[in-house]
Amino acid sequence: WISDTSLGQIEQGVAGQVGLRQQGWLLWGASAALRIERRASAACPQAGELVLQLYRPAADVPPGALVVAFPARGQPVSAWLAAGQYQIPAAPRPALEDQALFQALQERALVRLGAGGAIELAPPDLPLWLAAPESERVGSLAAWRQVRLDEAGKKLFKRLYYQADGAYVRQQIDIFNGEHRLLAWRSPAAATGPQWQPSSAVGAAAQDVVADLATTSLMPAATARWFADLPRGWQPWTRVAGWPQAASAGGQASVRLALDLPQAAAGGETLQLLLAGRVEHVAGAALRSVPACSGRGCTSADAVQQLTLILHAGTRRVQMQVQALDFSAPEDQKYRHLRVEAGRLVWRPLDAGMVSKAATPPATVTLNDRHGTPLWADGRPTPAAIDAGLAPLLGVSSDHANSIAGMLGRLPSSRPVSARLSIDLPLQALSQRILDCVGMQRGRWDGKACSAMRAAPSQRHAGLLILDTETGDILAAAGSGSGAVDAGNWAEVRDFDRSNPARSPLRLPALQHDGGAHQSPGSTFKVISALGLELAAQRDPQLDALLAGMPLSAINRLAQQRGFGFQTDAASYPVNPRLAHITNYREQSLDRRAQQGRLGLAQALTYSLNTWFAWSGELSDRSLFGAAEGGAPDLQALDADALDHVRPIVAAAHRLGFEQAMRLDGGLLPADFNWRSWDALQASAAHIDTIHTRHELRQMTIGLRMQVTPLQMALASAAVGQGQVVTPRLLLNLGAAASAVAPRQPLGIRLDRIRAGMKGVVDLGTGAGAFGGAALAAVRPGLFGKTGTAPSGEDSATVWFTGWLEAGSLPGQTHRLALAAFASHSDATGGEHAAPIVAAMLSTLSVQGQEQRGK
Repeated sequence: WISDTSLGQIEQGVAGQVGLRQQGWLLWGASAALRIERRASAACPQAGELVLQLYRPAADVPPGALVVAFPARGQPVSAWLAAGQYQIPAAPRPALEDQALFQALQERALVRLGAGGAIELAPPDLPLWLAAPESERVGSLAAWRQVRLDEAGKKLFKRLYYQADGAYVRQQIDIFNGEHRLLAWRSPAAATGPQWQPSSAVGAAAQDVVADLATTSLMPAATARWFADLPRGWQPWTRVAGWPQAASAGGQASVRLALDLPQAAAGGETLQLLLAGRVEHVAGAALRSVPACSGRGCTSADAVQQLTLILHAGTRRVQMQVQALDFSAPEDQKYRHLRVEAGRLVWRPLDAGMVSKAATPPATVTLNDRHGTPLWADGRPTPAAIDAGLAPLLGVSSDHANSIAGMLGRLPSSRPVSARLSIDLPLQALSQRILDCVGMQRGRWDGKACSAMRAAPSQRHAGLLILDTETGDILAAAGSGSGAVDAGNWAEVRDFDRSNPARSPLRLPALQHDGGAHQSPGSTFKVISALGLELAAQRDPQLDALLAGMPLSAINRLAQQRGFGFQTDAASYPVNPRLAHITNYREQSLDRRAQQGRLGLAQALTYSLNTWFAWSGELSDRSLFGAAEGGAPDLQALDADALDHVRPIVAAAHRLGFEQAMRLDGGLLPADFNWRSWDALQASAAHIDTIHTRHELRQMTIGLRMQVTPLQMALASAAVGQGQVVTPRLLLNLGAAASAVAPRQPLGIRLDRIRAGMKGVVDLGTGAGAFGGAALAAVRPGLFGKTGTAPSGEDSATVWFTGWLEAGSLPGQTHRLALAAFASHSDATGGEHAAPIVAAMLSTLSVQGQEQRGK
């Protein structure tokens, strides 16, 4: 163990515990190291946060060393250095001219940190004021009375106000003070007519107005951290860009906002406003406010408020006197010279990596769909691609670095780059329209238009993915609910994406998720649980007999003999109501779902029997030693697959790609490509939460406490349909290079009972209501599926459907297709809400195919 406070103790041979001030390293052998760093955190100012980073050797990384230096003061400094010898200068580099000027001004008290937190700079006429007789020294300059100016001091004034380095120092002070105060507002997107006008003010009376204030629509990047989700339905921000001298020097930053109405109010009308600031006084309306600051960057919930102004009768002008926020973004300090450290104002040279450099323009990128239809050209997505919902995937702007266009623009090439994607644009456009209609609004899709829509909850998001199981090609990847992204709000979206990438509207729900509670797959995960049970049954004849189907009496006798509180005539497991238990949908017993008095895996899948899966999952898990109590359910894996031989359901999930971020480039990007966490060609890893108890293990078997994407669940269906693990791809061609279909790894697991259960879901079980219409009569024989409902709150759930369609089920369909759809914040079940998304998709394709064949 090595830390920045223990080095001296270790050298002196002092035994006992060592402390952690800012950073420590835990080293073992030559194979790994764990870095533990304490950092300040606006979300928890008292304790801060601990950041853990695990370092391991990697064969594909050029050799080098991570060097960490612990200075006497300030934060540790780290750098990656190539092998070689280095000389460290004995003295620091000379100060820059602007830095030296600032330090000289500080030494002579000509610049100081004011009581309000802003920087105060000696005014330009101070030398004349000091030279005047004592009797004439009155006014605001008296605050600088203690300053003593000699010839060197007068030269400093000349540099400060009349030379280039002085102008730069004053600019940096203006930036510091401008960021120290923040006042901004925005009206609803639908608002039209006059806009709010700001002016400087001290009192509440109209005669106190001094002057109009300059505004800007640009916000500090750190303000994106005010919101847990990107605000929707608002116009761009308007921010005060220039403050009166009194406010910028630390005085009161009070502003009057005025709105002139086109006509006198009748009384009772309302105006909405989102305000970053605090209201002191309102004239012409009554005020209601709701705290609206919800993100990690909030010092208080009311730093941002949603205001409702209820107009008084006869009002022609509404006025508000508002106070600016004291604003500081510690994480942004590395980008500017002036900072406050330990209560003292300091000037720091910018790190070389932080100095802005002229960026080399990215290579010209063009993107086409699988048929050659343009999707991205001239630095923007095509109108057809935007209508199909592809902008977050392809790129919203030319500086959208994590998009597909942005990724290909990072390739080390000055030549134009052309790529072909696996997306089928007409299928993608249809998927997006149906998802918006049925997934988001629970509407009725007639094949061409949507009707009977309902208002979607504000937080609902939905996704739909269609996959060619023969090739792994992603044919459609639709997403809804993340909010509109366009050139008008790109700056705000970009800043939000950088501060909170997991919740960014640039994440396409079909491929990426935020790791939150609304991504659990519910009972669709039973497809993977079934694979795990079949895997365990290969070495457990009793479990194999249970999967094949046993008489109800034999099942109950087996449970009783082994001490498990499981009964087929009970609606919950364990039957003891005092224990944490799993309950069947609508508290149904299993007996009524038996076929000829027998119950097995096929029936459990068809009718989604939670208690059966929870109990059989326990039987399969060797960490429980086959006993009804005890065991080691909290056994933890030090490596990702260390428990696969003990926990077969987890092993089946790993075979299908759980816990791995999937790269969708088809192997076309170079081996040394600089991948980033949220690159569009990298799908989020499906993740199973850590299991500590038997109840959490039961929850895992029915798809709770985990996060997945439609891509991951489509791959699960594809594997059952194909009998092989399917590798997805989104990039078919990069220039002249073509992607090859990845080699298939056989599952090596019995599948007939799982396929029978998924066929039963569509024909008889939880999905039969969605697929029973006449429009699907030709499609239904080749359709297999599974519904899922994952509770996520009171009267709210995330609903799912996943399945596959046999080749030839649709006109012109030559390959098996896998599909998966979900919608969050639903008040229905997977069979009632998610399955209809897929049903609408397949019925439309069936009708379109028949019409084309008729022509």
